[in-house]
Amino acid sequence: MVKIIEIVNQNPWWSKGEKFVASDLHLSKAKPIFFKRKELSLEKGNIYILRGNRQVGKTTYLKNLIKKLIQKGIPPSNILYLSVDFFTSRREMRNALNYFLDSTREAKETYIFLDEITFLEEWNLELKYLVDSGIIKKCVVVATGSSAVKLKEKGELLPGRGLEGNEYYIKPLSFREFVLQTLDFIVEHIEIEDFRESLVKLGSVLPNYSINLALNMEQIKKIVFNILPYKKELQYLFRIYLITGGIPGVVNQYIQSRYKNQKEIINSFLSEIFIRDVLGDLSRLQRQEVIIREILKAIIERYGSRYSFLKLSQGIERTHVTIIDSLRILENSFILHVLFAYDFNKKYIKLKGDKKVYFLDPFIYNSVKSYLSGREIWNIITETLRDEEIQSKLVEGIVISHLLMHKEIPYLREGETFLWNYYDKSGKEIDAIIKVNEKYLGIEVKYQTRVDERDIKKISPIKNYILLSKEDVGGKNNTIIVPVDVFLSLLPVSERNI
Repeated sequence: MVKIIEIVNQNPWWSKGEKFVASDLHLSKAKPIFFKRKELSLEKGNIYILRGNRQVGKTTYLKNLIKKLIQKGIPPSNILYLSVDFFTSRREMRNALNYFLDSTREAKETYIFLDEITFLEEWNLELKYLVDSGIIKKCVVVATGSSAVKLKEKGELLPGRGLEGNEYYIKPLSFREFVLQTLDFIVEHIEIEDFRESLVKLGSVLPNYSINLALNMEQIKKIVFNILPYKKELQYLFRIYLITGGIPGVVNQYIQSRYKNQKEIINSFLSEIFIRDVLGDLSRLQRQEVIIREILKAIIERYGSRYSFLKLSQGIERTHVTIIDSLRILENSFILHVLFAYDFNKKYIKLKGDKKVYFLDPFIYNSVKSYLSGREIWNIITETLRDEEIQSKLVEGIVISHLLMHKEIPYLREGETFLWNYYDKSGKEIDAIIKVNEKYLGIEVKYQTRVDERDIKKISPIKNYILLSKEDVGGKNNTIIVPVDVFLSLLPVSERNI
């Protein structure tokens, strides 16, 4: 049985109002930069679900929504927050909900925030209860979860209950988001005047330009040329992104240490917390750590290469079914992405063909390597930055995750419906094919000193190509060569990535 005092303790705004912010663990720790996300437009009668990684700031996002609701005049007592991992049963959560609903019967508008709802078995039945009882008519429900498997499977059991069109991703920051939100802090700590001024100019120019991959090559080229003058500044920032990735807590720890304490390092406890949380989620899904460890090790060893599930299973002596199931779990937990090859004849993915597997963020890649080797994460990161081949593969994975975030929409448009790689018997390979407006765009990543158009193995079904380089710019007709940092700085995430 949950005690009332325990519910009250999770909702300090009931007694403190907006002043709760000063003592809130999540909001007070979000510094020196409070990373902003897109704000949801919350409407009564709707359920909103946020799917995302561990440590990407889902709880901080909810607490900030609560702060803004109070600032808009919503009575604090009309807002309920529950950390669902606190409960041991649906009955306990039902009792907590009923306590809140009983105390707000006269309220015209109420808000319920359920954090990490997938900790609870059959959580969908509690949302169904809120809808079917009629309570939802005056209520807004926002739920988060790190286990997309459970969110997706159970969410499918709530048709016609205010959930359709209200599911969002909350992932690590894209490079564009990273640049736009870290610039002010970094500028304050740059001593070289010319470089500081050019960073300031980048911060004023970049928000005015972005790329939609549905544009034609000439339009994309014109947008790129507006940002090319800031290539040096973006290269400087991209190196930081390779170190931190887009996980807010990691970014804050690193830039605080680097610019205020003059010590360049990522603390190992950050990767340890991340790995522990991920393994905890997988344990609740009844996945053995030893199997997950073997699969992650095999992925790291083959990183950037293509292989079949069958070959992977033979390499680690696990069944084909076990490999597929485990990769699906890891993908739906936002740890990695399986990039299928595309068959232009069948207009469908090659289910039995070779795949490529990429981690969704540089910090995840480095954390996994640290976990597998038992070495400090900072040693892993510095090793990666020194090794051009490893760095090139890491950048390739970053590009894939950004292309994914650029177009994806929960249920309606998920990765394997628009993003693939390509290979054929003649030896031609293309790192990424993205389908935009029923047309195909080929993207090749060559993070190396010199590139030219011959680095792209062109095929007839694809008319337009982008070659992502380390420094080179150029191309003609249906092909453009763009530095990868410039390209990613211009690539926004989809409207359903917050």
